[in-house]
This record gives sequence, C-alpha cells and structure tokens, in this order.
Amino acid sequence: MPTISAGVPRIEKDPHGGDVVIVPVRPYAKDMDRCTRCEKHVRPYDRLGVRRWRHLDIGCARLMLEYAPPHVTCADHGVTVAMMPWARRKSAYTRDFEQQTALLNVHEPRSAVSRLMRMDWKSVGPVCRRVADDLRAEQGPGLFDGPRSIGVDETSYRKGHKYMTVVVDHERHRVIWAHDGVGGDVFDLFFKALTPEQHASIRVVTGDGARWIDPCVGRWRPNAERVLDGFHIVSWMTDALDKVRKRLWNQARRDGDEKTTKRMRGVKYAVLKNPGDLTDRQSEAFGNLRNTGPKGQLYRSWRLEEPLRLLGLSLDRAGGELNRWVFRASHSRIPEIVELSKKKSGDAAPTSHAPSNRAAPTPGSRRSTTGSRPPSAWPTASTASPTSSP
Repeated sequence: MPTISAGVPRIEKDPHGGDVVIVPVRPYAKDMDRCTRCEKHVRPYDRLGVRRWRHLDIGCARLMLEYAPPHVTCADHGVTVAMMPWARRKSAYTRDFEQQTALLNVHEPRSAVSRLMRMDWKSVGPVCRRVADDLRAEQGPGLFDGPRSIGVDETSYRKGHKYMTVVVDHERHRVIWAHDGVGGDVFDLFFKALTPEQHASIRVVTGDGARWIDPCVGRWRPNAERVLDGFHIVSWMTDALDKVRKRLWNQARRDGDEKTTKRMRGVKYAVLKNPGDLTDRQSEAFGNLRNTGPKGQLYRSWRLEEPLRLLGLSLDRAGGELNRWVFRASHSRIPEIVELSKKKSGDAAPTSHAPSNRAAPTPGSRRSTTGSRPPSAWPTASTASPTSSP
C-alpha cells in the first residue's frame, strides 16, 4: 500500500461490539499535495480534520487508517481534497477493501457481502461502481470499439421477477452493454449507442431463437451473420421430448393401460440425462420403453436428442449432420418432433458457443437454467459459423 505509518497504532472499542485498530498513516512525500482528479502536484491550501478509512480486518478486529488530509488548490479543478493513494475519491474505504468487496459481490448477493465485510449493504453498490470505473479505465479502448462478434441474451434477477438484456464481445470475453428490460426496443438502444464505424465492424451476432433478435439485427446490421447457439437448440429439443412424455403418459392413463403407465413411471428425469449418465434402473426402464406405447415414440425421441446435442462439436460437419437429423426427425411420425423439424429457415447457422455469460453446452449438459421460447428460425444446414467464441 502506498503509505507509511505516522504514529503508534491503538485499539478502541467499537460501538457495535468488538475492537477497532486505529493506525495513523500518511502518504509518501512523492504522493503528497496532489489533486485528487488530475493527480498533478499542486499547492496546499489548508488542512482538514482527522479522517478514517476502513481497511481489511485483522482477525476479528476492524482496521481503520487515520489521517488529516489537506485541501489543495488546482488550476484546473479549484480547491479540492488532496489525493489519498490508499483510497479512491469520495470513498470511506481503502482500495484493498473495495477490491475484496467487489470480488465477493461477483459471486454472492449484496446482503451476504455486507454481512461478511461488516458494512452497510447500501454501500456495496457504490463500491462496486468505483472498482468497475477503474477497471474500464485500465482496459484502454472503449467497450464499443471494434466489436466483430457479439452475443445477445436476456437474463433474470431478483428471483426471476425482473429481466435485463446483456450484450457480450466474444473476442474480448467481456460484457460490453446491459440494460433493464427485454425485447427489440431494448436491443435497439444498444445499436443506437454505436457510431457508424462501430456498426460496420460487427460481422457476427449470436443469440437464441427469440423473435425480436432477427428483426433488430436486420434493421441495423443486415449483412451480419446470424448464429444460433447449440445450448438453446438442445433446450428446445428437451422441451419437445418432455411434451412427448406428457402426451404418452396422459394417453396411457386415459386408456387404462396399466402396463405402459408402470413402465413410464420414473423416467421423467431420466429423459433429460445423457445415455452414459443413466443409472442401471433407468437404463432398464428405457429398454422396456423401446416397444412400449405407440411404436416406442418416447424412446425414439430420446435417441434423436443425442445427435442433436453433439451437432456443434464439429463445425465442419455440422451442415451435413443437421440435414440428416432434420430428415430423421421429419420422418419420425412423432408430432412434437416433426413440428420442431419444420421450424427451418436459412437465416441462422448452428454453433456450439453460447452468446451470453452462461456457459456453452458441454457433453454433460442438458437444460438451460432459464426458460426458453420456441425457436422462430431453425438453423440452416448449409453453413457453419467460422467464428469462435469463448
């Protein structure tokens, strides 16, 4: 830390219980009398009273840095408080404390972070905002400079009661834009924030099958390649598979077919698994389902999901594999699968890369963590995207 001790540390009692360690400090000579905005050496004006900054705890005791900062007069910014090397401007916490708080808030809710760091939960947001501003300044070019491959998706927060639209840059592996709400009007706000040069740099737009993505991309970047990610394609297939199971289950109960009902019992979650992840009991249940029901529709639907899940693992063969899958699905005589195979157009190409901060599908993944709408356009089988994503 860019500071040295300026006195003997002492221990005081915390009004809320516990001990507080007070350490008098001062900046190094080279960091004294600097403007807090431009960081230039300026003339001192007067001296303020003693202030304290919260630092990382020592065991169970809170640690406070104590110093009486001066006022300085800057030719550009006037009279202002001198820069404190250990703290950001207008902050009552040290840089190390804010870095720790921001790191925890990435993985935990604000309430949990406030309890762990023993701070007011209302202060967590401003702390994270200051850290994020510093990170943006360190990253150099603007977030919108030269994005070539972007991804868009919606995500929920506040336990699914609110939604926001997120845009990521696949090549730089970071979020570049986010806004409350979801839909074409919200996505339009992202393109309106770009300059003509930044518009022209976008070549690939990835996302799920939400109906508002294609019209928006067509208005702003008609020459960009639209790519569907394999994560949502598998999710749509899983939804169709679950509809098949429900239809056959209800049909067997209405017909009083106790044999079929008994065999289908317990496969609700098994149909969501990979073949290699099935237990012995589930494998036996699927073996019995092969000749159960109208021509083994549930078993055949489950077998159709595996080649679709592996579709994006080899992009050079994705087109031919997709053509074969569509042919098999359209001739399966399973209403839900046939309907899914009909949703085909030439507007998108398959890829195995997810467009948002959610991870791309792996051989062990099955369902999305959030609900997905049916696809407005099925990926074409003729092309595959050469663009790589994180």
